[in-house]
Amino acid sequence: MAIKGEKTSKRTTNPGVRVVGGRIYDSSNGKTCHQCRQKTMDFVASCKAMKKDKQCTINFCHKCLINRYGENAEEVAKLDDWVCPQCRGICNCSFCRKKRGLNPTGILTHKAKASGLASVSMLLEIEGPDNFAYQKKPKLNDDFMEGSSGNSDSLSGTDVEVADVAKEKKKVVGKSKKAKATHKLKEEIQFEAQLPQGLSLNSVSGIVIPTEEAGNVFQLFEFCSAFGKALDLKEGQAETVVRELFSCGRNTRRQQYCSIIQLMIRLLELISQDREMSLSLSVSDNSWFTALGEIILQSEVLSNEFPPETFKVGVAEYEKMDASRRLKLLNFVCDESLSTWAMRNCIKSQKSECKANDKVAKQKAAAAKEKEKQLKQKLEGDVAKAIMKKNGAPLSIEEHNAILSQIRAEAKEAHDEMMEAKGMTSGTTRICDARRTEPIMVEDNGLVLWKLNCYKEEPNYLRQDLGTFDGLCPHEEWLAFKPEHKPDIENYISYKRRKVMQTLKNTNVEA
Repeated sequence: MAIKGEKTSKRTTNPGVRVVGGRIYDSSNGKTCHQCRQKTMDFVASCKAMKKDKQCTINFCHKCLINRYGENAEEVAKLDDWVCPQCRGICNCSFCRKKRGLNPTGILTHKAKASGLASVSMLLEIEGPDNFAYQKKPKLNDDFMEGSSGNSDSLSGTDVEVADVAKEKKKVVGKSKKAKATHKLKEEIQFEAQLPQGLSLNSVSGIVIPTEEAGNVFQLFEFCSAFGKALDLKEGQAETVVRELFSCGRNTRRQQYCSIIQLMIRLLELISQDREMSLSLSVSDNSWFTALGEIILQSEVLSNEFPPETFKVGVAEYEKMDASRRLKLLNFVCDESLSTWAMRNCIKSQKSECKANDKVAKQKAAAAKEKEKQLKQKLEGDVAKAIMKKNGAPLSIEEHNAILSQIRAEAKEAHDEMMEAKGMTSGTTRICDARRTEPIMVEDNGLVLWKLNCYKEEPNYLRQDLGTFDGLCPHEEWLAFKPEHKPDIENYISYKRRKVMQTLKNTNVEA
């Protein structure tokens, strides 16, 4: 009798061909095994016993026959007088055992093999058929069962009463699951994950640098990584600039800084063209250094550290500067160039390219999904063709495994394409290079976790400790991690995100 308010199950009567766990399920052409009651394309052995002048219709698939009774399906199928376990009265399936007043055994194949026995039937024969009984776990917790035991009389009322009890059961189970999930989350958050301390960073891309200059070096590398193509920079030019800055002495001749000055002039030309400044810049004279002074004077960003008098002296003043001051000037020019039309157009172009790539990725994902769908439809045809070749005769185990191997290979190919396409469209995919790099995590204690495009050394994470602030310039330290630190870093990130989620959840509950 249907309970009022209870939803009817939407079970598919003819699901077609499916491959699950190494078995081909076919609702149309498959044969049902008496033991596992699954309709598959597995090789089956059919009973030859006669019942009331008719042949027994019971089949046993080769897996159940070998595991539960120790008999080879292909061998017994060749016999004209083979009688199935049900007709012999030794069937240990759940239905037959219940008819004999015994409980179902559940899965005993592993226990039988661990005991050195060939089958479950032999295990039952040795240890006794009554010593194994499978019991289903109760769906409701003990508190609910105790609370409802005193009201057993109300269960045998009308349909409405039965429906109310069903609803109460669902509520209790739902609350129990929700409470367990919340309790589990709280237990995980109570475990304080720790971020590895890291190692002081004194070299980048094999170039030895002062520890305090790591942030400025990464700033230059990130800029060149994002806009190197737009500026026609050669591969590794940013590394060459940093190497010349920190590997050469202060008193070395100006020609040794040629790559630095060339990059500076390239950026100054972009800025001067955008601001309609008629400048003719050259490496061999003071023109580029004078232009740099004019731009600093206009921006007023570094005017205190680099007063106008600095640039009136000429390049000789630049040659007196240490590597830190030169790198600061170069990063300043990089930042100023971002406001030019040329660089803005580059950013716009990269964003458009990223959108186009996303569109292509979504199309690939849709195509891969369609291919996977078509493959499932193709399975039924492949199995049907194999059966037609044998004029409806059952497939042998070897033939079954051959079809299954082919299906698995094609399914793996379709699945790999699907996963690759999904990866291209997921949130972890490549973001537009021109977009400003955002930190993974910023904490109140001055700790910042980064994953920069320019830093490729495993585990690709960098730790920035801002420490205490002195005026406008923080005292910062950059730290790298060892490859073995990666699991700890990812656990720390996950822990912090769960903690934020729990805080937001608690805030919403209080509100």
